[in-house]
Amino acid sequence: MQKIDLALLDNPRSAAVPAAMSPQSGSKTRTVRTKHKGLTPALAHILEEVQREIGYEQADPNSQDELSNADLQELIQRVAVRLGFELAPIERDEILSLLEKSQREFGILQELVDDPKTSDIIVTNYSKITVQQSRSNLNTDLSFPNQQMYEAFVEKILQKAGTTYSTAKPIADGMVGSYARIHAVHKCLCESGPYLTIRLNRFPTVTVDDLLGFCLAPKEILNYLQAMVKAGNTILVVGEVGTGKTTLVRALASSMPAYECILVIEDTPEIILEHPHVRYMYTRNENTDGAGRVSPSECIRAGMRMAMNRIIFGEMRDAEAAESFIDVCASGHPGLSTIHARNASEAISRLELFLGRAQKGVARQVVYEQIAKSIQCIVFIDICRDTGKRRIYEVKEIGPVAEGVIRQREMFKYVAVDGRPTWKVPNRTSAHREELEKQEVFLNQIPSVLQTRE
Repeated sequence: MQKIDLALLDNPRSAAVPAAMSPQSGSKTRTVRTKHKGLTPALAHILEEVQREIGYEQADPNSQDELSNADLQELIQRVAVRLGFELAPIERDEILSLLEKSQREFGILQELVDDPKTSDIIVTNYSKITVQQSRSNLNTDLSFPNQQMYEAFVEKILQKAGTTYSTAKPIADGMVGSYARIHAVHKCLCESGPYLTIRLNRFPTVTVDDLLGFCLAPKEILNYLQAMVKAGNTILVVGEVGTGKTTLVRALASSMPAYECILVIEDTPEIILEHPHVRYMYTRNENTDGAGRVSPSECIRAGMRMAMNRIIFGEMRDAEAAESFIDVCASGHPGLSTIHARNASEAISRLELFLGRAQKGVARQVVYEQIAKSIQCIVFIDICRDTGKRRIYEVKEIGPVAEGVIRQREMFKYVAVDGRPTWKVPNRTSAHREELEKQEVFLNQIPSVLQTRE
């Protein structure tokens, strides 16, 4: 496969910009260099006709074309002659290359999917394709031959994901396999569109040891979090989009005892666990007739009757989801969940906002009590601007409400010292000391400063 050369777009949050691309250097933004930069209308028409000839547009999305390279070349030449075109060898090869790419699972996007550094593929229209790597947006020179073929591709990828969209249901989500989350927005809601976003999960399985290998945090911090989960505490993982919240949840979930029953609730299936007693439920939006919706609270109510010990709630995006998760954890079912926020304290503020919306008129003190009783630990994860790598930035224990405030105890805090990842340990005492020491995690023996080796 050709190696792709990616370039940073102008992004104030971009990490570790190479000197050759710095503003001082005067360099222009580079793009992904590929063999294909778009077909002329005539060549695009020939490609479209060839695809019709081999039944590509009517084929099952999972089927594989068995025509040989020589057969395809002959077909291209035959279609070109029929349409009145004489192809140069380079033009025929260009059509052949695109035809072969289009028959792969992700079509011309396959080389981006195959790049292990890519976390997201973002398509705005047929000629604008970008990717995200370490939260930095990078441009590419890939493009679909034309808008019509791009829209046909979106329809096919949604079919593979088991969903569809239309003007009546303009937003669609689904999964291709267990590693690619598909999100599409119909062009009726977009300026150009349709919008397509593919989020790639690079780890079929992930453990705490894997996180240590990724230098997400030192072993002392990961051992602490693992022990908190094993002891039956609820942990909320906080971060922005693409920072690795779900990956951290999956790794921590691997610490749950094998004899306990786990219920995973999500809107799209991303958290897949290797556990002997795990069940999965998925929320569902209403159909075009306004019926068929399955809410987070309905899934949780069903879970309460399913003899579960633990709950994993994919993401708290709204008031209903937050209230449901807080309620089930307050009832004695420990769990894991994620929420979008820029630090641990902001996560509490968002929970307060969600619960306030769900329980109109309730006193703030009551909301604080619900949060304090439900969540024992908050972990904030982000991407380090100095190194471009994911790090655990904050770990805080949540204590009781005192004088109208939720007590928070900062356990670990990330800083970059001379470019080397470093974590400070502000507190070596924990409200869960006995539980931790039963699992041989002794905070008083941890150094005041922790570091990892890249």
